[in-house]
Amino acid sequence: MSVLPPLPGCGELATVRIEVYGAGGLDAAAYACAGHAAPIVATIEAAGWSACPVPRVPESGRPCGHVYRYPTGGLADPPGDAHPRWCDRDGCTARRRHRSTRLPLTPRSPAPPADPLATDDPTAKDPTTEGPATGAPPAEVAADVALAQALVPGAGPVLVVAVGGAEPGELMFTLDQGRVLSYRLRRLLDLAAATHARRAGPGVRPRNRRGCP
Repeated sequence: MSVLPPLPGCGELATVRIEVYGAGGLDAAAYACAGHAAPIVATIEAAGWSACPVPRVPESGRPCGHVYRYPTGGLADPPGDAHPRWCDRDGCTARRRHRSTRLPLTPRSPAPPADPLATDDPTAKDPTTEGPATGAPPAEVAADVALAQALVPGAGPVLVVAVGGAEPGELMFTLDQGRVLSYRLRRLLDLAAATHARRAGPGVRPRNRRGCP
């Protein structure tokens, strides 16, 4: 079986589908965000396949870097293949487990607008090198979530949440725990949104339970 090399995806919601063609026709579909479409195309073509990007709607939930192999294509899994369908096939033996594409939990932050009044004074302090200001929100910690499965007979998939930098700490949850966690998080987020919506704005008197001022 021929395999694609690991693709440089980020796990964000894909907006481009890249059709992968071999000698026998359409073999797979790779998915990419706008920023990784060109690097993924280059990686596929460097491995000897043809790549054809197709714009797509982002609502279907495919992450950037995901590859779907058509069952009748040249990249299809052979009978008895040891890798789960969701495995990224990148160093499973070395890390002693299968793992899916890692999906980031840290939202992307837009770049701050340039300050037109900023000077080029080399003696000016760089705010990024200073400690956090009093009362400032804590900095977001890099985190991601993926499926994993140990390379032992009878092992099933689990959810792995990795938090940190080059050597992140990990939390493992069963799939049932992951479902419950998703419900709990959704409930907490709804509570936070409701609390924020009930806050009275400046100069507005809070209403009583009957809605009368």
